[in-house]
Amino acid sequence: MKIYTSPNSPFGARIRIAAKAKGMDLESLPLPEGGLHSATFLKINPIARIPVLVTEDGTTIPESSVILDYLEDRFPAPSLLPESPENRARLRLAGCIMDRYVMDPVIRLFPQLSPGERDDGVVSAEIARWRAGLDHLACFMVPSLPVAPAPASLADCILAPSLHLGTRIAAMLGLERDPMLAHPVLVEYYDRARQNPVIAPVLSELTAAQARKDAQAGLPSLAHLH
Repeated sequence: MKIYTSPNSPFGARIRIAAKAKGMDLESLPLPEGGLHSATFLKINPIARIPVLVTEDGTTIPESSVILDYLEDRFPAPSLLPESPENRARLRLAGCIMDRYVMDPVIRLFPQLSPGERDDGVVSAEIARWRAGLDHLACFMVPSLPVAPAPASLADCILAPSLHLGTRIAAMLGLERDPMLAHPVLVEYYDRARQNPVIAPVLSELTAAQARKDAQAGLPSLAHLH
């Protein structure tokens, strides 16, 4: 199988973590000339987003959450989910909260990263939603999330790269403090994730790719924050 992604994409990192946890090799495909909005890529994914998984028969599967489910369905061992339905629900809930209540406002802040084009009202509103989402997430991470038979869980695939992205966006917005730091349970989780032998290499690759992109754009590296 192959995947359209970018080395600096936290959503592509989700799939790389899952693949490593399952002992799979995924070949990375370069984006067509013209990038996400090229006619060639829009035929692959009209939503114009990565990652996109390409199966052996040429089926294309976009959206990181759907790709994760596909990999779990097709390659059930080792599983990214525990056996208990209740524990499976807890992991899925953590991922759902992260995407719906944390990542949604963070992504809506992307157009606000340039100081000259920033709308302070929009920034304040989205940061408030971001903080509220982290409040919700922290509540559902006590007690600690259950583990899976695989070296990383479905929730790990989603949470670790997302928290990594949050740290980066907080710095790019000039926030005095990463919102994650308000929640010791999230800090402790992220510290463990960065020591996980499957997750850590992917986060390191993500950091390095983002540092290269910053250098190309003439921006200071944020690698030290990770």
